[in-house]
Amino acid sequence: MNKTLSNFIYQSIFQITKLLLPFITIPIVSKALGPSGVGVYNYTNSIAQYFVLVAGLGIGIYGNRQIAINRDSELKLSKTFWEIFLMSFIISVVSLLTYFVVVSFSEDRVYFYYQSLIIIGAVFDISWFFMGVEDFKKSSLSSLGGQLISFILIVLFVKDKDDLGIYILIQGINILFSQLIMWAFIKKYITFIRASFKSVLKHFFPALQYFIPKIAIILYTNLNKTLLGWLDTSEAVGFYSNTVQINGILVTLITTLDLVLLPKMSNLFSQRRINEILKVLKYSIHLQLFFSIPLAFGLLTIAPKFVPWFFGTRFEFITKTIPLVAPLIVVIPLGIAVGRQYLVPMNRVKVYNMAVINGAVVSIVTNFALIPIVGIYGAITATILAELFVTITRMYAFIRETHFKFNIPMILKCIASGVIMYLVTSWVTLSWTASIKTTMVQVIIGIVIYMILMTVLKANPLYELIKSRGKSFIN
Repeated sequence: MNKTLSNFIYQSIFQITKLLLPFITIPIVSKALGPSGVGVYNYTNSIAQYFVLVAGLGIGIYGNRQIAINRDSELKLSKTFWEIFLMSFIISVVSLLTYFVVVSFSEDRVYFYYQSLIIIGAVFDISWFFMGVEDFKKSSLSSLGGQLISFILIVLFVKDKDDLGIYILIQGINILFSQLIMWAFIKKYITFIRASFKSVLKHFFPALQYFIPKIAIILYTNLNKTLLGWLDTSEAVGFYSNTVQINGILVTLITTLDLVLLPKMSNLFSQRRINEILKVLKYSIHLQLFFSIPLAFGLLTIAPKFVPWFFGTRFEFITKTIPLVAPLIVVIPLGIAVGRQYLVPMNRVKVYNMAVINGAVVSIVTNFALIPIVGIYGAITATILAELFVTITRMYAFIRETHFKFNIPMILKCIASGVIMYLVTSWVTLSWTASIKTTMVQVIIGIVIYMILMTVLKANPLYELIKSRGKSFIN
């Protein structure tokens, strides 16, 4: 468990950095580029992401799993790595060349050319290998280096709406650097083994099983931006993107534990230690809820005072839309936890695929039906419904197969504490002006109230952990 804890710490440092740096860069970018510039970036990026999807096939999860299974033998590990990487390389290059042909006909082709850097990054992506050997230090530090370089360049060079191209290049350089730097660490684990075409090809169809859900995922997470840019305006894309961006940062932080536990769960499955998988999953899901429920209420609390100073007055419209997506901070991590910690390690690919296909279908139908009528609210409705369908499908299959039971009293205490936190904090700061000081005070008040209430209600897992450690130390 020490290695899992170490990996969690590294991933947490990286995810916290990813959480903190945007709190400087997002205001800079939003105020410099405005809703239209942010919209153009996200629209062109949404198109490029379809080609990144093809480049990655299903190798992220499949490669992670295969490396975890074969990591105890250097020969098998090396052979597996080169076979999977060569397959990925060939597919990525084809995807990149196709992208250049397709976007050459667009009026925004210059911005699309800049976006190609993220596809080039996919060509050299081997993060799945380090996740499979549970060496999160390398991938975390590489990504952290890219984030810091991106952060510095944004602060120095993104000043107004004319810097949109520079911003796109910076984001692409961040991804490409993060992928390339990891190659410096690979020789510690593997040796070069020539892979035959036949051995490379044998991974194609198994990886393709994980590609199907990735298609569905990108359709219900990315299609909103594409259709808004096509059927509405770039400003609408900008408003929608910033609405879901804060949610995305918080969800990423919450789901750090899932990413760390995936290789461990795959390894446990290879040893048929199913009961241990379920025990770890039960604890991690409830720990997740302990954090995600107050975060959702916290976002509701701070939104009115947070948006004006953070995104700028031109984005004040999203004070109406951010509260609508706040519940997804609870919903999305639940679905990800079951997917990463149970369905993937247990090779329940059919259920995993069905969940995201359901989400994709709901997203496509809702987007096409509502965006022409209600614009951004149609995209938000599609996002909420899609995520709900994904999580419900996964949870239904998981509960049916394992007879898993939620700790309802604990969850109700989290909700009650979250509601009280929201009411008290909103009331105390009701007449305060929108500023960074107000937001910081709201966050502090909210954390204190929630932690005290959960401790009094004897439902604080952090307090119980500290208490148990203290007793073991004394004994």
